[in-house]
Amino acid sequence: MTWVKICGITNADDARAAVEAGANALGFVFYANSPRQVTVETAQSIIAQVSQRVDKVGVFVNETVNGVSEIVKHAGLTAVQLHGDENKEFSLSLFKALSNRPSRPTIFRSCPAQIFDTPAEQSVGWDPVAVGLVEPDEAYKGKRVHKIHVAENGDLFLETHGFRPGVISGILLDSSTAEQRGGTGRKFDWERVQPWAGVINSISKLIIAGGLRPSNVQEAIHILHPWGVDVSSGVEHEPGKKDLKKVRAFIQAVRAMEEAS
Repeated sequence: MTWVKICGITNADDARAAVEAGANALGFVFYANSPRQVTVETAQSIIAQVSQRVDKVGVFVNETVNGVSEIVKHAGLTAVQLHGDENKEFSLSLFKALSNRPSRPTIFRSCPAQIFDTPAEQSVGWDPVAVGLVEPDEAYKGKRVHKIHVAENGDLFLETHGFRPGVISGILLDSSTAEQRGGTGRKFDWERVQPWAGVINSISKLIIAGGLRPSNVQEAIHILHPWGVDVSSGVEHEPGKKDLKKVRAFIQAVRAMEEAS
């Protein structure tokens, strides 16, 4: 079953409606520059009113390890999504900090989809090793997975290394701009990314976001075969306020795709 996350939840009514419609996860944004930002107290109140079976994902941008850990603890989050410039050392430190929790929260890492369709000199140079997705380990040389690089000519190529899965449980491909990290409402080039979707899935769980809506999510799933889909602005009538008809239509479209396969 495709994991469906409704992100940018700001109130209990939207949260309950999303869960009733069949969402697998709710996203709470803890980033001051987002119109969907919520306080720890608001998130805690909302989370207390929804099923424990639903993932509660906190979205963070360049927060400190201690800051993330405290919000996870007080809000009751079950997963963390890193959406900023967090590097491998940060991811590993966070992983260790969260390991003290009774049930360690999952860590997802957002990756700008632009690395697949921009020249190298304009790309973010994202590297799964640098952000902690995979970690070198001599003992795992027999288990070869792929590492993604941006070539000098702007194309992507694969270079195999002896790495083992690291602390990151999933990669979220999203559209971003210099002014806005995610939640842009813009889709990325699914066809351009398609050759690498299987590679990402071989390393981790592929989650796609950016410009998804009820009318196009089936096409995105057909092209990329992701483990999960993440939507925010595509099911809103204004930032932070969900259009419940769109939420239901989005989830129904995803489930219909599953039934047809």
